[in-house]
Amino acid sequence: MKQSTLNANLIKKYHQDLVFNYSEYPTKDHWSFKFNSDDYKNALVDWLKRNNKKPIFFYVHIPFCEQLCWFCTCSKIITKDYEKVKDYLTYLYKEIDLLFDHLNKNNIKLNVETVFFGGGSPTILNREDLKNLVDKLKNLFDWSKVVNFTVESDPRRVDEDRLIYNHKVCGANRISFGMQDLDPNVQRRVNRIQPAELFKNILTEEVRKVYKEIAFDLLIGQPGQTVETMSNTCDQMIELRPTLVQLSLMAYKPWVAKYQIQMLAEGPLPDFLERKEILEVINQKLQKAGYIRTGFECYSLPTSPTTKAFNEGTLHYGASGHQTGGRVNFVAVGSSSMSNLGNDYYAQNFYDLNSYKKSLTKNLLPVFRGMKLSEDDKIRQHATQQLRSYFKIDYKNFMDNFKIDAKKYFSKEIEQLDEMVKDGLVVINDNEISLTYTGRDFTQNISNIFDKYDPPGKSYTERLATIQKAKAEQAKVIEQL
Repeated sequence: MKQSTLNANLIKKYHQDLVFNYSEYPTKDHWSFKFNSDDYKNALVDWLKRNNKKPIFFYVHIPFCEQLCWFCTCSKIITKDYEKVKDYLTYLYKEIDLLFDHLNKNNIKLNVETVFFGGGSPTILNREDLKNLVDKLKNLFDWSKVVNFTVESDPRRVDEDRLIYNHKVCGANRISFGMQDLDPNVQRRVNRIQPAELFKNILTEEVRKVYKEIAFDLLIGQPGQTVETMSNTCDQMIELRPTLVQLSLMAYKPWVAKYQIQMLAEGPLPDFLERKEILEVINQKLQKAGYIRTGFECYSLPTSPTTKAFNEGTLHYGASGHQTGGRVNFVAVGSSSMSNLGNDYYAQNFYDLNSYKKSLTKNLLPVFRGMKLSEDDKIRQHATQQLRSYFKIDYKNFMDNFKIDAKKYFSKEIEQLDEMVKDGLVVINDNEISLTYTGRDFTQNISNIFDKYDPPGKSYTERLATIQKAKAEQAKVIEQL
C-alpha cells in the first residue's frame, strides 16, 4: 500500500468552496436561458448532420424515488403512488416521439451505442413498463448497435430475479448501485438504510455472469462519516468485488434542498480536511485490492471495460460518470436531463414536472436552457476533461484536436500553476502538464485554473450570486411558459 501523501497545510492552502466537478464546462449556471426548444432542434440538425456516424449516448431520466435520501440534491419526485409514474411515462413517450419525429423529418438516424436509464430510481418502473420503454426505443433506432445498457438500480427494490429479468428480457448488461456508505449510523442520519447483506443477496453468481460491469457509487462527506467508517465500508465493498467504483463529494445545498439541514441534527458534516482523509483511505484500500485509478474519483478492476478504455485513451468523463468509447455525445430525454452534442452544444430540460408537462402539451421539446460553445469553451472543456480522466494536459492532443500550441494558449494558466509546481502537485515539461500522485487529489482545484467563467480569484459570494441569478432566470422562463 502506498503511504499517505496527505498534507494538511496543502489542503488548507488550496481549499475553495464551490469548486466544481467539471462534468460539464462551462458549468450549467452559465448557460443561456434564451436557448429553447427551437434552438435545441436546430442544434440537433446542425450537429448530427455533421457527425452522423458518431456514437450516441442515449440517456433516459426517471425522476421517481419511493423514499427521500437527505443527502440528495438531484432532480427527483418522492412518491409511492405508481399512477404518478404512469402519468410521467405518458409525457416521456411524447417527448421521445417529438424528438424522433424531428430527426426523421431531417433524415437523421441516431447511431446509439450506449443507453443509460438514470434517476431518481429507474427500478421504480415495474417489469412491464420497463420492457415497454425499451421496446419503444428499439423501434426508433438500431438496438443491435447498443454495446452498453445500464439501469441504475436501487438495491432495496431489486432482487436476483428482477436483475436477471432486466438482462434477459430488456437487455441490460451494466448495473449501477448507489452504495454511498455501509455504516449503519451514517445510513440512519441520511435516511437510507441498506446493509451490506442486501448487496450480497442481490449479487449472486448468476447475476455476475450476465452483467459485464457492476458499478458502485460512494458518497463522501455524509454526516457521521469518518476514516474508520469508510475503511470498514471499503472492506465490505471489496468483498463484493464490483468492477467499477465511482466517488462523489456530497453537495450540501440547503438553499436547494432544505431537508438537508436534518443531517446536521447530531453534529456537523466532515470538514474539507476530513473529506480528504476519507478519500485517501478509499484510494489506498482500493489500490491495495487491485483496483486501478482510472480517472479522478474512479477506480476499476484490470478486467473492467473502463480500465481498457483508460489504457487506450478512450475514457471520457461526463454527467453520468466515466464512460468508455471516447467523447460522449449525449442525447437525453426526461425531466432535468441534459444533452451534450459533442463539444458544440449543451441543452437541459425543465427540472420541475409541471413545466416539463406544459412544454410537451404545447408540442415543444421541454428545453429551458443551453448554449453553443465558443472555440475557447471547447478548448477549456477539453482541458478539464483531460485532467479528470487522465490527470494531464497532453500538448500534442490539443494540436491534433484544435490545431493549437497548448503551451502558448495556456501560458497564463501555466504561470498560475507555478505555486502548485513548487508544492509538488504539478509537473510541467515541453510535452505536457501532468499531476503528481499527490496532485491527483487536487484535480478539481487544478481544473479550476482553466475555468474562464469561475476562475480561482472569484469569491464564494460571487459564485453564489451567479447561482442565485441562474435560479431567478429559470423562474422567469417558467413564468413565461
